[in-house]
Amino acid sequence: MSTTIEKLRAQCRIDADDETEDELLLLYFASARRRAENFINRKLYDENIPDTDPDGLKIADDILLALMLLVGHWNESREEASDLNKMSIPFGFTSLLEPYRFIPL
Repeated sequence: MSTTIEKLRAQCRIDADDETEDELLLLYFASARRRAENFINRKLYDENIPDTDPDGLKIADDILLALMLLVGHWNESREEASDLNKMSIPFGFTSLLEPYRFIPL
């Protein structure tokens, strides 16, 4: 099973043994995770969800894919975007997360 960084390298088409971008990829991943948590109004967990967080959510494959899509987008669009299309969040990110969205009443 590959690690998160190996998956991120593959998503961004970076050679598997090229560690030069790892720090940046992990920064993108942490930011994508926070963006996802803000969108779904739930905390994401790698493993066990604490009993104190009844709305917590374990990162499933589709959630991981959404995070990877956003990392790939940010990696591809590093410069300030003057094109509206480059500034937007990929549709796949929100469409994969939508089923997990919690909207408090």
